[in-house]
Amino acid sequence: MNFVRDTSLRSQLLCWLLLPLGGIWILTACGAYFLAEHFANNTFDRELLNSADSVIARLRSDPVKIWVDMPPAAQAILRHNNRDKIYYQVLKPDGTRISGDAVLPKPVRHFDSPVPSFRYAKLNGQDVRIVRVKANLEGHEDQMVLVQVAMTLNALHEMTQQILLSILVPQIFMICLGALCVSYGIKRGLIPLSKLEKALSARSQFDLTPVESSETPSEMKPVVSAINVLLDKLRNDLDQQQRFVANAAHQFRTPLAGLKTYIYAAKRLPGDPRMTEMLEKIESGVDRLTHLANKLLTLAKAEPQIGNANHQAVDLNFVASEMTADFVSEALPKGMELTFISSEKPALVFGELTDLAELTSNLIENAVIYTQSGGNVTVRVSNGDAVRLMVQDNGPGIPAEEREKVFERFYRVLGTAAPGSGLGLPIVKEIATAHKATVEISDCPGGKGTTVTVTFPCAPKGNFNGKSKTNTDS
Repeated sequence: MNFVRDTSLRSQLLCWLLLPLGGIWILTACGAYFLAEHFANNTFDRELLNSADSVIARLRSDPVKIWVDMPPAAQAILRHNNRDKIYYQVLKPDGTRISGDAVLPKPVRHFDSPVPSFRYAKLNGQDVRIVRVKANLEGHEDQMVLVQVAMTLNALHEMTQQILLSILVPQIFMICLGALCVSYGIKRGLIPLSKLEKALSARSQFDLTPVESSETPSEMKPVVSAINVLLDKLRNDLDQQQRFVANAAHQFRTPLAGLKTYIYAAKRLPGDPRMTEMLEKIESGVDRLTHLANKLLTLAKAEPQIGNANHQAVDLNFVASEMTADFVSEALPKGMELTFISSEKPALVFGELTDLAELTSNLIENAVIYTQSGGNVTVRVSNGDAVRLMVQDNGPGIPAEEREKVFERFYRVLGTAAPGSGLGLPIVKEIATAHKATVEISDCPGGKGTTVTVTFPCAPKGNFNGKSKTNTDS
């Protein structure tokens, strides 16, 4: 099973900054635990030692015996702890019990040590802490006894937890606050990278101008510089391609025009009818080549139009009306109904009149060519939140899986018998992109035919190039 490594810069920065913080917290937590245990043990041992001193204060002796003056009230005071059980025991140096609880284990070593001794032990299945103290009787310095006091560890554990929590809770809060600050700092630090991504994403495929780097952090300037170098190379390459296509189209048109002239002259000479038929076929091929050269030249001119300073407000009603009228002569021989429906108000778009006419012409030409004889083609302009140009036909339609591909250059839907260059819709797409418009292909109402919709942003109100025209039928 292959695991894809997370390459997110944000995740890596968070990881490299928060892991050390987490490691530091673990180390301080361990230190806090040992400190808490040390402080709690010291406090607990002092309490045990105080209890042992209380027992020593109750020791009594005479020449015959030693005893502990521990009436019930004094024992109640000694065993006052509600959380733990307290045991005491007074022993002779030989281990004989003088007073106290018989269940306590006997001391194991250092009977003669004057220093109090502490140890852990098991008593009735519970862990206890035992202190052993050597005591000399007042007035009988030669007589020595051993006093043991034991206490269960509930209070010790509670004290350790309280001290530990008092240290760890603020630490956890500070770690979380630090993590938030680190996360926020990384987010703020990556804003220039996000701005660069948005700036590049907002560009069209033709906008190859250098990326602005004046406000770019110094760490990102090498990246921006490399991007600008790449954009410059792409711009030069595209310029060469566009010049080649334009030059090739021009070079094609000159000999094709000559061939057209010679064919026209040859057809006027008397001769074999079969020769005339062959000349007509050659003429048809020359017409197709001329049409292709014109499309290539149009495509080469359309590509670099982003940000064209010649753009102005144009009424799309005027453009669509004129183009519809131009194709009436092609629709009539096929018995087609070619209709134009204008918007009620001027449909102003910001663009270049010639390019908009070329876009509309290509859409109408495609509809007329691919719609069967006797079909219907409707050109409609609407004006609302945006300006829309719609060309509808009741032809064979474009399958949904082919609708993105038809915008590729020279692509034609399989099984199409009608003549065409495969450049009409790519030209429409290029011009639409240059005008910040979108192109959408959908089915006509009823499911038969094709609707191509070009949606333009509305132009600012003001002077515009063109007149508004209304319905034109053929």
